Amino acid sequence: MDSSYFRIVYLFTDLLAPLIVGYLLYRYNMISDVLISRILRLNVIVIYTILALMSCWTLPISWDLALIPIYGILIVLFPGLIGWAFFIHKYRSPLDRGAYLANAMMSNITTLGGVCAFIIYGEQGFAYAQIMGIFQTLMLVLAVFPMAQYYYLQHKNHNAGGKIHMHFLDIFLSWNQLSIIGMAVGLGLNAAGIERPPAVGMAFEKLIHFGAWFGMLPVGALVNLHRARRYAPYTLDLFALRFLILPIFMLAISWPFVRDPVLLGAILIFSVTPGAINSVTAAKLYHLNVDYTISGFLTTSIAFFFLVYPALFFLLR
Repeated sequence: MDSSYFRIVYLFTDLLAPLIVGYLLYRYNMISDVLISRILRLNVIVIYTILALMSCWTLPISWDLALIPIYGILIVLFPGLIGWAFFIHKYRSPLDRGAYLANAMMSNITTLGGVCAFIIYGEQGFAYAQIMGIFQTLMLVLAVFPMAQYYYLQHKNHNAGGKIHMHFLDIFLSWNQLSIIGMAVGLGLNAAGIERPPAVGMAFEKLIHFGAWFGMLPVGALVNLHRARRYAPYTLDLFALRFLILPIFMLAISWPFVRDPVLLGAILIFSVTPGAINSVTAAKLYHLNVDYTISGFLTTSIAFFFLVYPALFFLLR
């Protein structure tokens, strides 16, 4: 039997379970903000750097890789453009508008998309998620942060005192981007024809579970159900955008050009991943409606876990 049918259990053991555990631990004061930050940094700096190296070491080198930057940028910009053109007008406050667009533009590709692609396609699917995640981070800085700043300043009537200064180099030249080096080393070993030892593959299978737990548990700790539930009805238009409009668009622009069926399927998975915690980060940094971004993350995640991804899993298999 296809091993992906056994890996589907990871959807619950490696993604849902740490979300719930993180939420409960934080609600009952069993985990501190300091520990949450340390877990996040350990995952981003150490675990995901090692996983990126391992997965990219066996990634097929083809011209399809050159298309990933294009799709990584469009998967952020297109939903933002559609949301701004058709859905944003129902929000009166600039803080709500900025929060909505942050939710629309950012999706959880690196952690959630990576594990979900791994469930179906193995290490190759996970590697594609890490590469595309680079360009999502790029768009976070170049598009989402400036957008959030614009709506914050609009709320403040463009007063000079409300200006927020972003430090581009501080975001990109940091330990948080160390996984890019891991990808580069893995691709370099791959291109050099150095065969990956079988023990590395076995270690990857074990390490990905730690990466999923260390990535999702802090997210669960950040969730505040009481404050976010009041905005749940306002997030329904995100469903049409994330689960219908965006995947149709991404499939239309990738189907004629992508020859690798694994990359094609991975792009479809990434296009339906729910809102990212990065949208919450942007909302906090620029004083937008944080509760709305958390609510959007929660409602789209619930739909993804219980409806969208199970249907997509059996469709792609």
